[in-house]
Amino acid sequence: MKQTNFIASMGLLMLLAACSTPQERAARAQTQRATDNAECSGLGFNLGTEGFADCLLRLKEIRAQEARTRALNNTQRNAFGPWRWPHQRYRYPYWY
Repeated sequence: MKQTNFIASMGLLMLLAACSTPQERAARAQTQRATDNAECSGLGFNLGTEGFADCLLRLKEIRAQEARTRALNNTQRNAFGPWRWPHQRYRYPYWY
């Protein structure tokens, strides 16, 4: 019972931490865009050219791939450590 309460309270805290206002999301997106523009300019691309647009697209694709990798890694973690369920302990392989 205590473990269920703990998991529920942690889930609620994580939901609250994930909340953000539309203004915060817009500010974060604007900051990311400015950072991407500076990085592509630093690589030698001129603003308004096809190379600059391609650079921005590649940076966006890289961020999307990193987000997918993080999401996949998070789903592969076992929340209960070496046990499959809280009441079922890990069994060593038969040869051990």
